Amino acid sequence: MTSMDPLEPPDPLDSLASLASSASLDSLNPFRDEARSRELPEDEVERWLGTVRRCATLSPAGRTAPAGPVAGRIGGLPPMPEGEDVPELPFLALVDLAAIPPGATDLPLPKDGTLLFFADTEDPWGDDDWARLVHVPAGTPVSERAPDGDWESEALPAQDLYLTTELSLPNRGEDTEEFPHGMALGSVWWETSDKVQTGGPVQIGGYPWVWNSNPVTEHDHGPGDWVLLAEIGGEDLTEGELGIAYWVIRRGDLSAGRFDRVRACFDQV
Repeated sequence: MTSMDPLEPPDPLDSLASLASSASLDSLNPFRDEARSRELPEDEVERWLGTVRRCATLSPAGRTAPAGPVAGRIGGLPPMPEGEDVPELPFLALVDLAAIPPGATDLPLPKDGTLLFFADTEDPWGDDDWARLVHVPAGTPVSERAPDGDWESEALPAQDLYLTTELSLPNRGEDTEEFPHGMALGSVWWETSDKVQTGGPVQIGGYPWVWNSNPVTEHDHGPGDWVLLAEIGGEDLTEGELGIAYWVIRRGDLSAGRFDRVRACFDQV
């Protein structure tokens, strides 16, 4: 038995310095350049950039040493609280909330604890049982284990994920009175996001990457200030062509730690 403690708490000063450098508005210059090449009005472009949202991207180590702290992992067995049944669903990822510094997102995240994400994206179109989110408060006794019984799912190899604080914009927009070129501006982000973001299998906060329908605004979740909590996708993690699993929640429920009120959505090309 172990206790669910932070994976590797970051130095707060280092985290804030990283936030200032990696998520500065100057990093959006590729967006500006592409918008200028399409002759989009500069005042509208700058207003669109004013809607930018911060997000935390969790990525495996690349060819160079990661700058951010370990903030989660994909694969392996889930560290479930003792006495709680393991969901009979594929385990996708865990996120260590203590490793995400204040200001990395605009979400009212708890300052510690762990989020465990489960989803069977092979058939996410039926009932609500295809996905589950488990919040494990810090200090909770846990053990890494598979579900009891006959249910079997091949666990992916465990791989640490490192934090990068980034900026996000909508990749799909609509032409409105405020943004007459909204569709074109969304297309600009579609074209340039890989020059601004590092990319990774897990994103916390920010705008969702939308293939068909926006999981925050185009699903009938009910009234409230719904926000993207997390999106998870990638080869071997999710089914379908470029499939993405999303978890959304009301901002007030997130602030109160009511993770049982999340809603899950799925999209693919």
